[in-house]
Amino acid sequence: MAMSRRLAVKVERPDSQQLTAEETQELAYLRTLIEQAVADGVVTKEEESNIRARVLHSKPRYELLSQELAMYRELVTSKVNAGLLAGEIFTDF
Repeated sequence: MAMSRRLAVKVERPDSQQLTAEETQELAYLRTLIEQAVADGVVTKEEESNIRARVLHSKPRYELLSQELAMYRELVTSKVNAGLLAGEIFTDF
């Protein structure tokens, strides 16, 4: 029985900059949105759509987008893969 494992690769970007206060606030809002969606153990199509819309709206900098995607994978995708979260539909960004 073969098991596949995903390995997390941390990419260092020495030229990256810290998030601005506004970007940090956006990231915090997204975390709240995701945590509310997963709290009952099921993510509806509407909740997933709201999360996707929030993540995929125009991003001025790579740093914010990469942190949002990492958060989605941590809070949603990893739980789906572990069988801890169900949903009507799931996609990986």
